[in-house]
Amino acid sequence: MTLHTSLGWFDAKKSGTAALGGLLVVSLALSACGGGGGGVPLVPEAVVQSVANAQALEGQVGQTGKPVIEFEVALSKPVERGLAVSFFTSSTAKAGNESTGSAKGGVCGAPGVDYMAATSSQITIPVGVSTYKLQLELCPDGDFEPNETFTLTWASAGASGGTVTGTIINDDVGGLNGTGATAVMTGLSAFGRDTHPLTNNSADGGLGFAFDKSGACVVDKVTGLTWQKLTTTNLPYTSLAGYVKTVNGQSLCDYTDWRVPTANELMNLMDISKATGSMANADYLSVAADAMAGLFWSIQARATTNAVDAWRVDADSNGALSYGAKASGQKVRLVRGGRAQNSGCDNSDGRFLDHEDGTVTDTATGLMWKKCPEGYTDSDCTQGTVFQSNGTAASVVTQLAKANGDKEKGYLDWRVPSRNELASLVNLACNNPAIVTSVFPFNEPLAYITSNVNVNVSDKQVWSVDFREGNVGQDLLTRNYRMRLVRAGQ
Repeated sequence: MTLHTSLGWFDAKKSGTAALGGLLVVSLALSACGGGGGGVPLVPEAVVQSVANAQALEGQVGQTGKPVIEFEVALSKPVERGLAVSFFTSSTAKAGNESTGSAKGGVCGAPGVDYMAATSSQITIPVGVSTYKLQLELCPDGDFEPNETFTLTWASAGASGGTVTGTIINDDVGGLNGTGATAVMTGLSAFGRDTHPLTNNSADGGLGFAFDKSGACVVDKVTGLTWQKLTTTNLPYTSLAGYVKTVNGQSLCDYTDWRVPTANELMNLMDISKATGSMANADYLSVAADAMAGLFWSIQARATTNAVDAWRVDADSNGALSYGAKASGQKVRLVRGGRAQNSGCDNSDGRFLDHEDGTVTDTATGLMWKKCPEGYTDSDCTQGTVFQSNGTAASVVTQLAKANGDKEKGYLDWRVPSRNELASLVNLACNNPAIVTSVFPFNEPLAYITSNVNVNVSDKQVWSVDFREGNVGQDLLTRNYRMRLVRAGQ
């Protein structure tokens, strides 16, 4: 008997299977034949109604049990005789390369493989089951990398089939903290650890932060940094080296490599979704003694010829960054660990990887950036008409939609960066503009918009980064901002 299903034709006289578009589909349509000769027709089999997108933590090397990602399969009713679902996996990488943010399929143990790939695979859903979880094995490693995606295409008798996305969420230390603060401009969506229930545990820090405060020092389990607990120390910038020497001489928490943090490290402690005055440092966790207030020194001096100023972060303004006189007394909170900092205005440490296609990957954060500000189209960022926000959220949303609709640079998941993400491009050793121009040419020394708003006044003010010198702060949305788009990340 030959029957036609929504998936194609098959011959019931053969083995009960048919290869349809590269998929091995088990025929369950025999039930449609009826009993014949006066027999009673079989009850129609269940059909797959949908398969949901899935996300899972990557898993740790050596953990008990294999980490898996589960795609939930919804059925029309409980299975009567055993229902087959065929599937295969595909890369989401840009054609021709293994791009940032795409998972690599293969066999676990092979270099760089993130999950066990499926080619012409098949599962049979048991009798009596009305929902089912299709599992794929993940391949953990110990390296920080951005969240990665792949697709799963499925088919089953009586169903239209489809393609869904699996997201493997990084759980190794590194990158940024609080990358996707939920206070975003109208029309934009929050992105980052904040938005994943698997990485947003309010017990150890809200919005994707995670801190261990059980010891004499504070461990940031996201960035891998270890922080000194707050002290009352208030010093001029010129006294910082002596203070560091003293603390290392005391072997605080058994470490002797304490240092003054960078501006970005300090900003990554701040939760910009909190209203002003509500203890913005994310490791506060309702311990009064741990609440940061006032200005804190970073190690970075202002990049000017006389260099009488240095950069400091304002905890009272959720981590605004500005410079002040080195002679003034400011608070100090030391840190240890993390990636070595490049002190020059260059890419001599190889942090930025230019893909020669209009995109750049930051290996320190796992983010991929468009090389040019919005509106410029060529490799030198000199052709085209620069985007200007014109004082409205709508113009930002429209430009973002256009970039994704046109699949610019081969991607359709561009987004407006968060404050911490955009600030990570600032190089305070550079000046006018405060960015490595050998990597990001023609970055105008002006204010660039982020996705985050000032929670105290909603859409009236937005966080921005001024690339003249590197200031980070809140200003009126009605200003005319430039914009740079990003993708991937945590």
